[in-house]
Amino acid sequence: MDVKKVDLPCADGKHTIQNTLKRHINLHEKNISTSYTAEELVELLSRLPAFAPKPVCKFIINDRTLFGKLEQKKESSLFIRHKFGKKVVQYQLEQLQSVDILKY
Repeated sequence: MDVKKVDLPCADGKHTIQNTLKRHINLHEKNISTSYTAEELVELLSRLPAFAPKPVCKFIINDRTLFGKLEQKKESSLFIRHKFGKKVVQYQLEQLQSVDILKY
């Protein structure tokens, strides 16, 4: 029985389908945190799909530096899960001074 070779990336034996489907986002190419205001960046982070991993961010709220993940945004409230905490803490959006994405 003859096997016909198909022009697929995995057919040459050097690549696998998993390697061709991986997509890497390099946040260092374009600095996301400086190209948007804090409110715009919070809006983008809150619109991430449910299956996407949430990035670890540095929030400055009322001159306090907080590390954590933005869990949810409702109207004028932010819900942040702190880096090692299991509890989600609510903050007001008006108190937010800046947001930086540390690890995606």
